[in-house]
Amino acid sequence: MKRFLRIFVILLLFLSISLAQKLPYSTTINVLVWDDAHTKAVATLIPEFEKTTGIKVNFIALPTRSVLEKAAIGISLEKTDYDLVAVDEPFVPQFGDLLFSYNLWPEGKVFRKVSLNEIAEGAVKAAYWGGVARGLPINGNIYVFIYRKDLVEDPKNKEEFKKKYGYELKAPENFTQLRDFVEFFTNPPKMYGFGPFTVKAEGVTCEAIFMFSSFGTDVLKVSGDKVSLVLNKDKAVKAMDYYKELLKYAPPGKLSFGHSERIQAFNTGQIAIMFQWPALIPNHIDPKQSLVADKIGYILPPAGPERRAPVTGCWILGIPKAAKNKQAAAEFAYWWASKENAKKLVDAGMNPVRKEVLADPEIQAKRPWFAINLEAFKYGVSRPRFKAYARISEIIQVYWTKGISGEMTSKEAIDAMYNEILRVLREEGYAK
Repeated sequence: MKRFLRIFVILLLFLSISLAQKLPYSTTINVLVWDDAHTKAVATLIPEFEKTTGIKVNFIALPTRSVLEKAAIGISLEKTDYDLVAVDEPFVPQFGDLLFSYNLWPEGKVFRKVSLNEIAEGAVKAAYWGGVARGLPINGNIYVFIYRKDLVEDPKNKEEFKKKYGYELKAPENFTQLRDFVEFFTNPPKMYGFGPFTVKAEGVTCEAIFMFSSFGTDVLKVSGDKVSLVLNKDKAVKAMDYYKELLKYAPPGKLSFGHSERIQAFNTGQIAIMFQWPALIPNHIDPKQSLVADKIGYILPPAGPERRAPVTGCWILGIPKAAKNKQAAAEFAYWWASKENAKKLVDAGMNPVRKEVLADPEIQAKRPWFAINLEAFKYGVSRPRFKAYARISEIIQVYWTKGISGEMTSKEAIDAMYNEILRVLREEGYAK
């Protein structure tokens, strides 16, 4: 009898240990995201998430344009290739009806569901379409300017700048100072003032929106289902002319500058100032990649003649309505955005979206641009948000690049841009 009881106790103990060690999930999810330092940081910690939850993550990171194309092909109301998909904010209206509303997302079994009140307000706006949050904002991307702090602090530069321009050398606060700044630091063939974004891609649309807004004009006004063309052509021409002035002080190859070209040029000490997405700044502070890693300062985008206009570039994580693994997909999103995980991911290169993380003094000491990032949201400008945005963005890219390259005059480019946008609005039923 005693032997039987001993065996029974051992079996009971073994069973209790086995149950305690059983993971809450046993499934695989497909996750489609953009590819940059942020998502690379997340990827490094996925094995830890898998070990904790039992969820196997097929993490597919692609260039931004490819993410949009894959999502358009792979997601419908009836079926989906992905359980969780990252969507860049201006494309939320395009995919919004295919995504499970965030208020309906299930509670996590391991990680707490994130309240949108914990997220930077400007990033939360990115998730909304039709009055409903279509997913969880996951990165607080917004224009920040980076500049060569060592050059600004150099006594000789200070003396020469004041002699030439009549005021103290400092990081530029407005467009007048920005123009002087880039001219002063241009010294070919080794040094140039300005790092543009000119490759025909979504980044060009962002540059155009930044300039237009800084000069006091929007492209479109979106109110519910109503979309109006409000581009002030005179102000738009001035904006384009100003950008062309900055281009005089950009490196050779300036008309084919995308993310990789800009990062390389800045990191090799060729550029004095340029905008940068916070998610890409880790590329600049890594001594293995950058010759100027410890020589960088961070500021709000300089104010234009009409306003300060940092462009937002937030991404959300959305769960397609057709997804089979909604619970597991939500769990992964909560882990990604969790407070507990934030410091680990920041150290690995993530750009956070939680207010308390962006404002944390300890984290800001290591990531000084986070304070600028948080401040920039007070002035944030979003790209037009409606279902036909992709067509409008394509038009802006075509005629902005033609205008700044000199293929067309600024007036010709803006007139053509205006007329083409109007044509699309008519085709889409927004204008007569």
